Amino acid sequence: MVPKIIESGKKFGNMNTNPKFYPGDVSKEEARRLFLENRMAFGREFGFDGHYMFMADQKKGDGSYFNVTSDYVLEHPNGWSDIEEDILHVSADCPGVVIGHAVADCPVIIMSDYEKGITGIAHCSAALIDKGLPLMLADSLLDAAYSSDDSLNVYVGACASDKWIYDIYPPFAKDEKLWKDAIWVDDDGFYHIDMRKAIAQQLKERNIDFSKVRFNMDDTISNPNYFSNSLGRLDEAKAGRHFTGAFYDKPKIKIK
Repeated sequence: MVPKIIESGKKFGNMNTNPKFYPGDVSKEEARRLFLENRMAFGREFGFDGHYMFMADQKKGDGSYFNVTSDYVLEHPNGWSDIEEDILHVSADCPGVVIGHAVADCPVIIMSDYEKGITGIAHCSAALIDKGLPLMLADSLLDAAYSSDDSLNVYVGACASDKWIYDIYPPFAKDEKLWKDAIWVDDDGFYHIDMRKAIAQQLKERNIDFSKVRFNMDDTISNPNYFSNSLGRLDEAKAGRHFTGAFYDKPKIKIK
């Protein structure tokens, strides 16, 4: 079964509870209320209940994964619970439940096994790409559902293009082989970082079937329809977080 992949962009407003991303001097409680309103509007457009959205806090850093089940949703009916693991899974047995991440310039990677009806998601910052989280995401599906590399369908969400720059060699780039062609000094004298190129390198080394890999090529830095952590420091209109995720639709009832 094929999941629905969703990206909010800026259309529904900020997608986290940080008060600084809401207009005016709002309290944490008011930020939570506004965030829920934004989630509900997002859900109405894409066909899910905005309460049922879950994100991994990624506190472990070891490729750990958590499966969001129907029982877990019943225990946490307002979503956005505290999940320490790095990766989230959801299956077609849990329709209408969204897993994903509130992000700005870093990509969310979504991997699905259509035949087995399971999807895994990970927010992949440059530092986590360096640590191999995209490969750990594939490992998690192999472990949880006995998927194989050639059965995985991959979607890489909107992220910063190589317009993302450092004035020194980025300290997160420990794996020099991985970043060999993905970080370079341009004529402007800055180090340019191409996260998509590094992710593609990892997927190719893993022998993922590239006919099943899709990249959203929107650049969050320059595209006005997305928030950007890099540009948000200078442009208030770009300060915030958008959401990239996936969910399974409820089975449609056939009328005889």
